[in-house]
Amino acid sequence: MNRTPLFLILSLAAACRRDPPQRPGAAAAHAPAAAAPAPAARPGAPPAASIDPPAAADAFRETGRFLPQGATLPGWSQSGAVRLVNGQELFQLIDGAGEKYISYGFRQLARTDYRKAGTELVVTAEVYDMGSPLGAFGQYSMLLSDSRDPASMRSRAVAHGGGGFLGTSQLVFWKGQYLVQLNLADDSGEQDESALASAAREVLPALASRLAGAIPGDVTPPAGARALPVEGLVWGGATYLSNGVLGLEQTGAGWVGHYEAAGNQRYRVAVMTRGSADEARALLQRFRVPGATALPGVGEEAFSTPTLAAARKGVTVVVVGAPAPEVLPPLAPEGRSERLRAIVTALP
Repeated sequence: MNRTPLFLILSLAAACRRDPPQRPGAAAAHAPAAAAPAPAARPGAPPAASIDPPAAADAFRETGRFLPQGATLPGWSQSGAVRLVNGQELFQLIDGAGEKYISYGFRQLARTDYRKAGTELVVTAEVYDMGSPLGAFGQYSMLLSDSRDPASMRSRAVAHGGGGFLGTSQLVFWKGQYLVQLNLADDSGEQDESALASAAREVLPALASRLAGAIPGDVTPPAGARALPVEGLVWGGATYLSNGVLGLEQTGAGWVGHYEAAGNQRYRVAVMTRGSADEARALLQRFRVPGATALPGVGEEAFSTPTLAAARKGVTVVVVGAPAPEVLPPLAPEGRSERLRAIVTALP
């Protein structure tokens, strides 16, 4: 018996069957129930995934021992791991600037985050062990004066450790052999600079006080800073460079001061001391250019160029040069030579 017709009849009957009509507004019996709407997130509240649990107590070791643990300030708590970065590993974190830190004696960085409950504000705290107070002060002084007039930051000075400054969303200070950098960010992506600056003024000085109280060390600038003349030195004007004094490559280390003369004229003074008179003599010649004019009676040898006046007395080289940044009104060439003469004459 051929069963094909019967099979086709049954198949067509099943295909023609329809579910009974639904009552207006009623859900189909086999349809999944609609999910209840999720509660609305608080405005500005970070997603749960962005809040990391605090680090364990034993993570706060070595340089990290200075970082506050747990609930550090009202509404703020430590969040996530404590990262320790040693020596050359720093290049993996700050490739472009790593060499500068290494040149100042960098040993270790301890880094962690602090978050404010109910917001996406996060402070990244960094404590750098620079190996010596000279290294910490030197790197701090470079951050203060790099590409700007340090005197312009006077209104933003803070009294943490040996001194520091507060920018729009960053606070930097040094103490002993340690350099501290606190950076505030808003992970929500909303770039409200005014609100960020207001939050920075609230939290960064308070966190800096905690850190400054925990970090040991002297707050007096290194003894080498006394090589710079005091007269006319602007606020934050004492800078220690590990190399590249006055922009000249391979000079070795030296102190550079930023100065202001009468009439708002600006200039810089570099003082570099070497191990022997021969080393100092060779260094002086690095600043000489064709057409330099001799300056008789200034130290043991001296000359002037269109941009600077330089001299050597014993093992010390002194250079009076143009201001930085270059937009500042410069001291006239005659004034540079006179200032050089006065400084060199006062040297022992």
